[in-house]
Amino acid sequence: MILLLGDIHGNWTILEKALGYAHEVGATALIQVGDFGLFPGNEKSFYMTTEYSQVPVYFIDGNHDDCTRWTQYTTVTQLWDGANLWYIPRGTVMDLDERTVAFMGGAASIDKGMREMYGWHWDEKENINSDEINCLITNANGKKIDLLITHCPPNSVIEKHFDPKNKLRFGVGLDWTDPNQQIIENIWVDLGKPNIYSGHMHKKIVGENYRILDINELLAV
Repeated sequence: MILLLGDIHGNWTILEKALGYAHEVGATALIQVGDFGLFPGNEKSFYMTTEYSQVPVYFIDGNHDDCTRWTQYTTVTQLWDGANLWYIPRGTVMDLDERTVAFMGGAASIDKGMREMYGWHWDEKENINSDEINCLITNANGKKIDLLITHCPPNSVIEKHFDPKNKLRFGVGLDWTDPNQQIIENIWVDLGKPNIYSGHMHKKIVGENYRILDINELLAV
């Protein structure tokens, strides 16, 4: 069993509770789907939460993460010796729980203007780039992908379930589009539309072969 965890935005107590459940049910791994929110100011709390974990915690990056820091890694990386916490780079394909899982972090911030205005964190590396797409294509070549885990959901899923008028709350026009939505859509289609699990939207959405996790939601797959 793999457990997935929605956006936690630096709330390590949510991670602590999720890990407690992961140990209770004997999960193979706990995977957080981006907007993990680990920054220099809260590293100690994340370290202490994962220090004695028997279940590995993996995370991808979202648009509320230290993307400049994380995107410099090209292989799955343990953050600290003694802590069972690992960053999964964009484009990674790995075997977990007898399944082949592909990963792609990244998303655009619809509230970028507001964050820059008020001096809140925004990272210029938040968007998926062509090298990361090519990395996934190369790593997935010849493999049947069982699960695709992304931060940003595919374009078709967002268009089906979210009213575009919601964009106006963030000070952008109805024509604003996250380019990563279409990138994920293309990847999803190219991989044969495996079951895809995403975060980012802060709302639980359930489809036949897609699932968006709500903020702080824990899901077994």
